Amino acid sequence: MNFPPALHILALSLAAAALTLAAEADSKPIQLDKMDVITDRPTPLTVPALDAARAELALTPGGTETVDASRFLRGRASTLDDTFALSPGVIALSRFGADEARLSIRGSGLQRTFHGRGIRVLQDGMPLNLADGGFDMQALEPLSAAYINVWRGGNALAHGASTLGGAIDYVSRTGRDAPARLARAEAGSWDYLRASIAGGTVRGGLDAYGSFTHQTQTGFRAHARQSNQRLFSNAGWRISADAETRVYITAIRSDSELPGNLTKAQLDTNPAQAAAGNLALNQKRDFDLLRVASKTTVAIGATVWDFTAAWTCKDLDHPIFQVIDQLSNDLLLGAVATHTADFTGRANRLRAGLLYQRGVTQAASFVNAAGQRGALVASADQTAANLEAFAEDQLTLGRGVTLVLGLSAATNRRKNRQTFGATPDYDLDYNRVMPKAGLRWDGRDVQVFASVAGSYEPPSFSETLTLNTARRAQTATTWEIGTRGFRGPVRWDATIYHAALRHELLTLDHDNDPATAAATVNAGRTTHAGLEFATGIDLLGTAWDAPQAPAHRLVLRVAWTHGRFRFDDDPRYGNNTLAGLPPHLIRGELTWENAAGWHAGPIFEWVPQKTFIDFRNTCAASPYALAGFRLGQRAGRGFAWFAEMRNVSGKKYAATTGVIENAHGADQPQFLPGDGRGCYLGISYAY
Repeated sequence: MNFPPALHILALSLAAAALTLAAEADSKPIQLDKMDVITDRPTPLTVPALDAARAELALTPGGTETVDASRFLRGRASTLDDTFALSPGVIALSRFGADEARLSIRGSGLQRTFHGRGIRVLQDGMPLNLADGGFDMQALEPLSAAYINVWRGGNALAHGASTLGGAIDYVSRTGRDAPARLARAEAGSWDYLRASIAGGTVRGGLDAYGSFTHQTQTGFRAHARQSNQRLFSNAGWRISADAETRVYITAIRSDSELPGNLTKAQLDTNPAQAAAGNLALNQKRDFDLLRVASKTTVAIGATVWDFTAAWTCKDLDHPIFQVIDQLSNDLLLGAVATHTADFTGRANRLRAGLLYQRGVTQAASFVNAAGQRGALVASADQTAANLEAFAEDQLTLGRGVTLVLGLSAATNRRKNRQTFGATPDYDLDYNRVMPKAGLRWDGRDVQVFASVAGSYEPPSFSETLTLNTARRAQTATTWEIGTRGFRGPVRWDATIYHAALRHELLTLDHDNDPATAAATVNAGRTTHAGLEFATGIDLLGTAWDAPQAPAHRLVLRVAWTHGRFRFDDDPRYGNNTLAGLPPHLIRGELTWENAAGWHAGPIFEWVPQKTFIDFRNTCAASPYALAGFRLGQRAGRGFAWFAEMRNVSGKKYAATTGVIENAHGADQPQFLPGDGRGCYLGISYAY
């Protein structure tokens, strides 16, 4: 990818400035458990502190979570599985121990094990999704995040997200909250290596932060080599006590071999092999990405304004059945106002915003000649544009009850101008208004909530590629009820939801015609329902709000995600289960922790029921259970380390699967083996 040289220099200079200034700055004591610098530095206006983010999400009458980075930094921090292992409702299943994964919330994008959709993925409140809705897992870097916010389902409306899955926001470290200098390295099985350097500093009203991560691995399977380099940096200027602006620069290079799907027989015989077709075509997914963004926060009286802008350039080279070549440029502009003041004598908060996004993609496909470009098959200019407006009001009614009312409206365009090939041009427009209503009751250390919200997702270019595809937007109405809080040594977060969908984007026979090849089309009525539950129990009995931290804790943490996704009296599929996602995913750990930062204990993952690979429900992946062990120490400053073993029994299992319309009861090449027994070591040094 040939980015302008000036942009290369700008990106590298900003990171170098952060690290250089950090080396000159006087370091202060740090607490690695929270990765916060303990100083009198004021909190950035553009990036809320962790406690403020948790308090903000607690206002939402629905499923939310704030993931502190210290949780996943206790062990290997590489894949989305690592990041969200203890997050209820978030299904993150790696394809082959890689960044690409099946990432789904409440059944969103349930067919995708790559280039996700159905979730709004944010960095510091600004969408990382391209304008057509797709996003890349390789564009996420857990080591540069201070914490991650998760809004499940319609609970992300107040942040501009109207998709079924909600939103995930990676919130960056800054020079005001990061260690002055930090180095971290992880190494392990299959030549896994992940090394990161980072640093932050403050000079008066200016602060800067930069991180660079290099990650390589050959992978458990053949033809699964990865090499990723990621630069994340930002610089902030505190203009006044009530105004701050921050500039973000991200540069990513990602090269990934794709080992492909196996049959169940192949998985049982040799799960480390690659699919023959993937080897013959040298299938890969490589891209370069450069993103420049800015966020300005201004407080005027009782109103806080956030103004955002971003430009993203992505160059994709993707040899699969053909060689896919895409160059995308996306522009984003946004404004959000949050007004907090009494209304009719009652506490009230109104949040409203406007978001505009436009992306232009030059797309071409070539004959795949052993991974090289052959003859041109097709080319097109694709344009996606979105204009979204949203508002949410929270009014305190008294006796701990708060009423939440919201509305989101969107207009979207998907335009394809074919410059070569047989695919016809199209110009599709979509419009939708989505309401939300909820109630929240706050008691002492406990909260109960209920809400109903609409969702809406126009098809991405992947779904509108040919005539035999979806043309209507997927919509849903989701009801949910839940509770969260703590009482003594027990913490909990539980939500039950039910979503009624229309026109879900699924791989089915077009117009129910068996003679027509299966493609992603609009299904009829479907339902998504489930339970999202997480708990943390100190088995030694110390209360979570104890005035002093105990010398020891023995904590059982469990995240249970149950999903019941079905057709709703479909004339062809009846009430069959939708393929692709396990009905139950249970992950957890039993960890001994002490005041000196030591921690040790087993980790586990359990899928107790089979997972269908086809919508006819004729073939499925088998249940499985995995166990591992983790040991380490998190220190106040200086060295921290961990040692970890995963899948200690060497279990052969399918981490996830492809999705097809009908397997005809036969073994199909749709199974993606999980990693075998693996060992990892990590060390970090902060000063």
